[in-house]
Amino acid sequence: MAQGSRLQGSRLGADTALVFSITGLVLAVPAAVLPFVRAGKLGDERISLLFTGVGSLWDGGMRALAVLVLLCGGLLPLALLAALAVLHAPSRFRWLKADLRFLHRAALVLEHWAIPEVQVLAVLVALMKLGSLVDVTTGPGFWCYCAMALSLLAAQRSFELAPSGPPPSARGGKAAAPQ
Repeated sequence: MAQGSRLQGSRLGADTALVFSITGLVLAVPAAVLPFVRAGKLGDERISLLFTGVGSLWDGGMRALAVLVLLCGGLLPLALLAALAVLHAPSRFRWLKADLRFLHRAALVLEHWAIPEVQVLAVLVALMKLGSLVDVTTGPGFWCYCAMALSLLAAQRSFELAPSGPPPSARGGKAAAPQ
């Protein structure tokens, strides 16, 4: 493979991560404000938004769980998407590269806690269980949230956050010199 081809592939990966990051951020807005789930029985219908469940958990005395759901399903995915966008924007738009090491380390931590796909699976399980009791339909907010979760996963997979190469123990115990 020619060296120019490898650079093109590297550039495509960074652009892909940037596109998916921005797409996820854009999709987060309708996911938060549009109806997430509609549930009704005998003419009584309730419309829930993305964070209605967090409020219900909080009001039900399960405050630690409410905070965990809010963070892992809402705020941290947005923070990770924003971090990935900021990490990739300078190379795409030829901005001066600032020292983004702190942001890179923050993204490494956030990727383990930003788990909107778990919330999507929890909603799907709840829909399956409630489907026989009440009329349940997913709203456009749910589908925007699913697309945001997929965008986050695609952005993470398009750009490797972890340092590449073998671990220091595989290189004879010496760390590679920074370039």
